[in-house]
Amino acid sequence: MTARVAHRVLNSNFIQTLPKGITLVEYGPMRMTIHASEQGVPLPNLAEDGALLATGLLEDLSKHLAILKRESATLGMGRLYPDVVRRMIEATRVMGEPDLTPLASVAGSISEVVADFIFSQGGSKVIVENGGDIAIRLREGEVARVGIKTEIDSEKPAYLLSLDSGMEIGGVATSGLGGRSFTKGIASAVTVLAHKASLADSAATVIGNFTNTDDPKITRTLAERIYPDTDIAGEWVTVKVGALSPQRIEEALNKGMSKANSLTKRGLIKGALIAVQGRVLWTDSLNGWLRKI
Repeated sequence: MTARVAHRVLNSNFIQTLPKGITLVEYGPMRMTIHASEQGVPLPNLAEDGALLATGLLEDLSKHLAILKRESATLGMGRLYPDVVRRMIEATRVMGEPDLTPLASVAGSISEVVADFIFSQGGSKVIVENGGDIAIRLREGEVARVGIKTEIDSEKPAYLLSLDSGMEIGGVATSGLGGRSFTKGIASAVTVLAHKASLADSAATVIGNFTNTDDPKITRTLAERIYPDTDIAGEWVTVKVGALSPQRIEEALNKGMSKANSLTKRGLIKGALIAVQGRVLWTDSLNGWLRKI
């Protein structure tokens, strides 16, 4: 116990307790919020334990960057890989996209590991949000409400999703133009619901990439020109999209929705919402779940 307390003191500069029992972790590129409670009563110590775990996970990943930048289809599940690395490889490999690397599920996988750890220690409700990718753990009787944006940089969500334990949704992830990661598509936002946050994260990346069309108003560049150390060097990514015709918007939406429906039918995700320049579509599996705000 003494070692744990000492570690907390050393890391107090990047772990903060916010109002309503929320713990904020700002460590390197990671900005994570953690909420853990038991029937409405916050459990800050459990949340802080999760925060310390999150910083350790990031350090583990830094030691495996060479592996994480390789295409998932070429990777085996090495015994010596940390749990978070194994989850990243598995979540991206099942997508069946040859150019996808484990880093496509990094935020969701970290959220997932932290949420699983906290939930195993106690609490009836755990929500871990890592850069927009959320892991949710609920016991019977608990409800989580998640806002869904149709523009990644929007200040307010456009839809509200209420989740309970019976829905078996453990992860909600969003990707799209203007997000922290690169995209090959033109979606302003793609939000995916899945049993696991790692799967939701990788699927959101894939579906976002599929929202593609060719138009002079779309500006693309090689990923390494923006970030030389990228894991997708040689791939063209979207930089800017001007106002498109209804036909181009519909084409991009349909391509993304086709992929979303395919992943839903395969049981990899529960469903997805796709937004392109004001037009919004979602899979039939989400009918009745979304409420417009």
